[in-house]
Amino acid sequence: MNILGNKRDVALTAALFAVAMLSYEGYRLYTQNTELKNIILNLTDTLEMTERNLEEITRDSASLLEALSAEQQKNEFLSEQADTFSLAVQKLSGTVLNLEKIGKTDPELLIKYSKVYFLNEHYIPERLSLIPMEYIYNEKEEYFHARALPHLENLLKSARSAGAELLLISAFRSFETQKDLKSQYKVTYGKGANTFSAEQGYSEHQLGTTVDFTTQALGANFSKFDATGAFEWLNQNAHTFGFILSYPNDNAYYIYEPWHWRFVGIELATKLHDESRRFYDMEQREISGYLLKIFD
Repeated sequence: MNILGNKRDVALTAALFAVAMLSYEGYRLYTQNTELKNIILNLTDTLEMTERNLEEITRDSASLLEALSAEQQKNEFLSEQADTFSLAVQKLSGTVLNLEKIGKTDPELLIKYSKVYFLNEHYIPERLSLIPMEYIYNEKEEYFHARALPHLENLLKSARSAGAELLLISAFRSFETQKDLKSQYKVTYGKGANTFSAEQGYSEHQLGTTVDFTTQALGANFSKFDATGAFEWLNQNAHTFGFILSYPNDNAYYIYEPWHWRFVGIELATKLHDESRRFYDMEQREISGYLLKIFD
């Protein structure tokens, strides 16, 4: 009886233990399930919040990108405006400098005289300089426009280096000097003097930028100057120093004067040479456009 009772007690105890274990396990599972649900709910809430935050960040990013793009466009516009303004300032500065340069350059220097325009009796170049005596034929003091003299000296030096003998027999002449010279020619040649000598006020020599060339062999009898090597050298090279032959063959003003050369600036002289044009055949407006760079 006791043995049977003991077995029953053991079985009951085991059953109770099993029930307890099942209850515990069920409770544990319930607790875990509840915790898991809470975790899932929290994760869901977190995910939703993250999605909302992401949407806000996306919207904010889009706004920032739009703002950045607008700022970049603004900066590009301002940069273009600054460049435009800078170019305008440069052009204005260049214009001002050119105006100052033009204002300091005698406009008479490129006027077509020789029976076309009149140079009044009071006109004298702004500054005259003495031409070195080594280049003068008759050892008489001759003067040339001070700003053009370096071009003349370069021409004479280059000619000598090339073996071309060039001397000057006449350069600047005042209004009165030209008047006296023309009077002498009229006494000797009568009306024929008008074919080779300008009246006072119409002579290029009064500008101080014109010279008459000769050679040691020809001296004052320079009418045959075009038969010399010096003349040939001038024909080929004078334009590179800014000089032109004022009165070539068949000109409308005077007889052919191969000895008479005028400084008009390298740019204009080169244009005339390269295009086989004549100074006095050009319109005065076109000629005057070269005044800015006459001494460059």
